[in-house]
Amino acid sequence: MRAVIIHNPSAGVNAHASPLHAALNELRAAEWDIVMRETQRAGDATRLARAAANENFDAAFAVGGDGTVNEVLNGLLGSETALGVLPFGTANVWALEMGLPLHDMPRAAALQAHAPPRWVDVGIAQSGEGAEALAPRAFLLCSGAGFDASIVREVETQRAAKRRWGKLFFLFVGFRQALRYRGRRVTVTVDGQTYKRRVIQTLVSNAQLYGALTRIPPDARVDDGLLDVTLLHGDNALHTIWHFIRLGAGLYNQQPDIEHLRGRAIEIRGDKLAAHVDAEPFGATPLKINVQPRAARVFVPETATRGLFARG
Repeated sequence: MRAVIIHNPSAGVNAHASPLHAALNELRAAEWDIVMRETQRAGDATRLARAAANENFDAAFAVGGDGTVNEVLNGLLGSETALGVLPFGTANVWALEMGLPLHDMPRAAALQAHAPPRWVDVGIAQSGEGAEALAPRAFLLCSGAGFDASIVREVETQRAAKRRWGKLFFLFVGFRQALRYRGRRVTVTVDGQTYKRRVIQTLVSNAQLYGALTRIPPDARVDDGLLDVTLLHGDNALHTIWHFIRLGAGLYNQQPDIEHLRGRAIEIRGDKLAAHVDAEPFGATPLKINVQPRAARVFVPETATRGLFARG
């Protein structure tokens, strides 16, 4: 078995004296042949992953957080090369979905070394239109527009604070945004059915775990050929703060101001609402999202969230 390890040498992980070195030893002990490939700039992880797929590698392991995992995913779409993850960085929600420890990279490697790969769905998001349109981007976790995307946009302008404080910085920015964020009028179309609402946030989920805090919605599946849409209704800052508190507490089941929809093709239109893909800034509305069934292979260790799969 051959694997490419895609990592950023300037991101704080030293391949010769670090948990990454121990993780590589775990893979080699499981008879994996390892090739290291380093990124230098944004987009390199996608390019390197695509090259690995073209060279018929069995796997490409992303060393990093959700942003790195997303980049590698976009290079592997439609290929037989499986996506693995060696968690490192601010957050790694996909690693949590797979039951991987965030602070024990060797253990994460060992759990995936013999794990079977499975096909999963991905969402394909397209932001903007005309000259402002961004290239389509795939996601494993979620995409959306509104309150959370505005948090992501602000956090990304302060990368030093993000690296230093991690999740605490997200919470700080989120609370500050909640004090002034107002609901916006949006038109959401799901498989041709139109819904006009005033919402704090529109979230389109492929997986369940949201922000490593709660499961929205808890019955989403990554292999059912569908995407789950969650509308957080609201008008003023009090509504935003209430949603923000409930998000942290995980109180999201059967609430009257939360609406769940499900479909294959989703469009969100509003007045230039900030958008995101897997917690990375992704332009602004209009946002079009389609499901691409069984588009990527991922390692699924025995620790993975079993309720995440419809096919057992």
